[in-house]
Amino acid sequence: MAGLIKKVNLRDQVYDYIKAGILSQEFSQGQNINLDDLSRKLGVSNTPIRESINLLVKEGLIEYRQNNGFFVISPDRETVNEILQVVFFMVVAAYRFCYRNGRMEAVIQKMGEQLENQRRMLDSGNSLGYMETTYLFERCIIEGVGNKMLISEYDGKQTILGFISTYYSDNNIEELRKVFSQHEEIYRLIKEQKLEDAIVKMREHYYKK
Repeated sequence: MAGLIKKVNLRDQVYDYIKAGILSQEFSQGQNINLDDLSRKLGVSNTPIRESINLLVKEGLIEYRQNNGFFVISPDRETVNEILQVVFFMVVAAYRFCYRNGRMEAVIQKMGEQLENQRRMLDSGNSLGYMETTYLFERCIIEGVGNKMLISEYDGKQTILGFISTYYSDNNIEELRKVFSQHEEIYRLIKEQKLEDAIVKMREHYYKK
């Protein structure tokens, strides 16, 4: 009978709940995250809640304010653009490496698969699912380098990128379609081996006004 009953990790369940709440704006920007309130609402002790919040602090979605507690981040536009700039540099450097070292065939195939996955989510109206996976499109380029540390660094930006997508789109499906259209254009230019044109389009994608 061993293995029939799976252990439940409360921390992970609470983490998923809070993260989804932030990305769906159930917890709004700048909102205080009260541990006692969450404990009563979820019916769990403060320990898994605190552990979950600490994880989200590390990922950048929640900030701790001394003597005031934990709050959902509320970044200004300059901070958002600086985060996007870091990701842009990572993706472009990886793209140049893959392009110059004959690694784009596999990358293009994976990007096409991700694009279709995103299209299905948008067509079904799944805005949250789209935001959580949009980073996987550029991740195909990162994977092409074959450097595990680079992949880990990029994956570390996943949560904050999902938040930024919410920051700009307000979960509006039509706004997310505009992001998808940019992905389509980037993909087309990459397939046509237009290196610099694709990078220009990536810059437009990442640099918000």
